[in-house]
Amino acid sequence: MSNKSYEEIFTEFEEISNHYNRSDQYFDILYDSVSSTSIVKTPSAENFSVNTKTSGIVARSFLDSWKEVAIEANGDLNGVKKKIPKVSNKGNLLDEFDGWSLNKEIKVKIDPVNVSIDEKIEKVREIYNYVKNADERIINVQVKYLEYLLERIFVNNEGCKLRQLIPRSRVFVTPIAKEGSVVDFDYIIKSGEVGFEIFDFFENSVLDQTVKNSLEMLKAEAPPAGRNTVVLDSHMVGLIAHESFGHGLEADQILRNRSYLKQHLNKQVASDICTIYDTPSIEKKLGSYFFDDEGIKAGHNILVENGILKNFIYDRRTASELNAIPQGNGRRESFAHPVNVRMSNTYFGSGDYELEEMIGEVKEGVILIHGYFGMEDPLGGGMQCTSKKAYLIENGEKTKILKATALSGDVLEMLKNIDAISKDSLALDGGTCGKGSEDMVPVTSGGSYIRAKNTLVSPG
Repeated sequence: MSNKSYEEIFTEFEEISNHYNRSDQYFDILYDSVSSTSIVKTPSAENFSVNTKTSGIVARSFLDSWKEVAIEANGDLNGVKKKIPKVSNKGNLLDEFDGWSLNKEIKVKIDPVNVSIDEKIEKVREIYNYVKNADERIINVQVKYLEYLLERIFVNNEGCKLRQLIPRSRVFVTPIAKEGSVVDFDYIIKSGEVGFEIFDFFENSVLDQTVKNSLEMLKAEAPPAGRNTVVLDSHMVGLIAHESFGHGLEADQILRNRSYLKQHLNKQVASDICTIYDTPSIEKKLGSYFFDDEGIKAGHNILVENGILKNFIYDRRTASELNAIPQGNGRRESFAHPVNVRMSNTYFGSGDYELEEMIGEVKEGVILIHGYFGMEDPLGGGMQCTSKKAYLIENGEKTKILKATALSGDVLEMLKNIDAISKDSLALDGGTCGKGSEDMVPVTSGGSYIRAKNTLVSPG
């Protein structure tokens, strides 16, 4: 099937889907194909891998629980009918949605398919050499380039007939600096639903600033420990939105009684100036798509509005059980992985402050920059997020640079202590997220700057 046109795949999928009556049972079938390239250069190695195409098919029906069959793309489709039985009177176990059609391909400026592997390696080498030679204190550099081309074709017995072709690219640059016995670094990442033109972003001025950021870390001091007013950049805000808060909103955790947020629906969970979203329909972000892996159109989920928890994050099954409307958060890593409730682009909405004003009103505090690590705690609601660096705020001015700085404590307490949000345009940073340690999917998170009082900070 990997060699068939998408029109042929649609035809075969519709024939199988029509075998199952929606009034008796829900049924869907998904074709999944991904091509990828990875190039990593360090002082000791230059590694690359090219996966031209991995594809497969997964079909399923809901019969009190999911009955699912996955096969390689060239496998026998007739086996689906044999392995997924016809039943009666189970169609109402899942809410029914109107069928819809879509055939969408994201077009890029420079298609990576038309760029040779040698050209890609050379581009990575150029960045590596420029950064390595920028300053004698740069002792180590890592440059990593990743590209993916994802195709998904979905048909179900509600009348959905969907196809999306999505390119994704990411570039990491990490200069490691050393002076005397001190070794430290900063980094830069760029990602999105873009092609090889992602390298246009990495002009010399951007690389110079990245080197400067790493060198600046050599002078960083230890951060304070204790309660402080904090200002958080979009990286740190994204860690809180995704790790500390968002995982507790996943409705499968709600149904398992494994979320501290279950009891807080329609209650205040944050300052009344806070609005938090999960929106897979934002254009060209790493965590974006047109429909999820259950055929639900990518929507716009308002999770928190004016501090009130309004919605959880749903897939088809959890939405049916909790009488909710899914916004496209049923996602699977590939045809060989299960569908889980997953975030997409999760972020804080903007406010009405200028950043300078937010800092200027702080007599003593810390501004945390470049979120680096976050740990989820959906059961307990604990917060553990670390920035790569920070700055001391003294009498309304940003002063000394600080080493990695951690936020901890109760996430709802921190959210309720937010007293200012900047009016900056939305900034989202891309990465991958697992369900536990498995089932990785692309996501982004971020927002504008936020300020919170009485927040626990410590060395990271």
